[in-house]
Amino acid sequence: MKLLRATLVAIVVVACTIFSTSAWSEVMPGLVTRPGAEVALTYYYPEPFEPAISQLDAEATAVVEALERRLGLDALEDVEVYLLRDMNTYFEWQGVEYRPSSWAVGLSLSDRSTVLVKHGVGSAAEPVDIRKTFIHELAHVAVDRARAGHHVPRWFNEGFAVLHAEEWTPERSDTLTRAASTGSVMAFSALDRYFPPHHQSVSLAYAQSFHFVRHLEQRFGENFFAEVMALVRQGTSFDEAVHASSGSTLSALETQWRQELEEGASFWAILSDVNALFFGASFLFLVAFALRVMRKRRQAQAMVDDDDPGPWDYDPSLYPLPGQDR
Repeated sequence: MKLLRATLVAIVVVACTIFSTSAWSEVMPGLVTRPGAEVALTYYYPEPFEPAISQLDAEATAVVEALERRLGLDALEDVEVYLLRDMNTYFEWQGVEYRPSSWAVGLSLSDRSTVLVKHGVGSAAEPVDIRKTFIHELAHVAVDRARAGHHVPRWFNEGFAVLHAEEWTPERSDTLTRAASTGSVMAFSALDRYFPPHHQSVSLAYAQSFHFVRHLEQRFGENFFAEVMALVRQGTSFDEAVHASSGSTLSALETQWRQELEEGASFWAILSDVNALFFGASFLFLVAFALRVMRKRRQAQAMVDDDDPGPWDYDPSLYPLPGQDR
């Protein structure tokens, strides 16, 4: 469950048409409202959550500026952020039947510039990382703004959010390494619009999406996605925008990334395998035992050589034998 909670800080895309216009203009009962100190965010939260909101707002300027720079946005403004004990209450207030998945601790409502963050514990009874969830979901809003209604792949949307929120974990690394070593990394064409429903598959989808997005940014520079999204806003398809900005097709970049990943993962996959570890430990034990025996034999031989100086060359005048006169 720890892996599930760690990997599934998710975006849930909710159709704009499900919201009531009248409810949208009202303030949710039981919440107070506060504008961002330096950025154009509006926070809605129960009064006891004021300290958490203050911490989020203290970082908001840096987070927003980084998103604007990475995606080539002029300004990321007019975003509503809800910090709630139970995200279901938001949809009940809106009068819609939709309910988020039990594991979801953050939501970004598609094209609504609205972020929901859960305050409390997740499905695995662990405290929600409010800060990273907030940054993750805000990144989805930024991608929505940057694409200006044009399609971008789901893997890019999710991978970029995980990258920006710095949510890479040992569990995700292990998931991707095992998949790469067994040749079970999914094709990104299968992750264009939807992620698989099964938790193990979706965990891999998040892990490889992040890794590929990071690979592209590291190879082509931090301005790469700003260039890509500028072309997307002009109506260029995402694949064509990547080709124009990188000089390589997306499929060629994916193939290269996959080869490098599989080559780098093979050795570590052997080390992470339980049977291989047992065999390796046993082999090393036998080698260490043999070396120890050989070392002790050499030490024993050295002691014999050192302790056998030959006949005792003594001075009879100083040490006479019994029966001898001095």
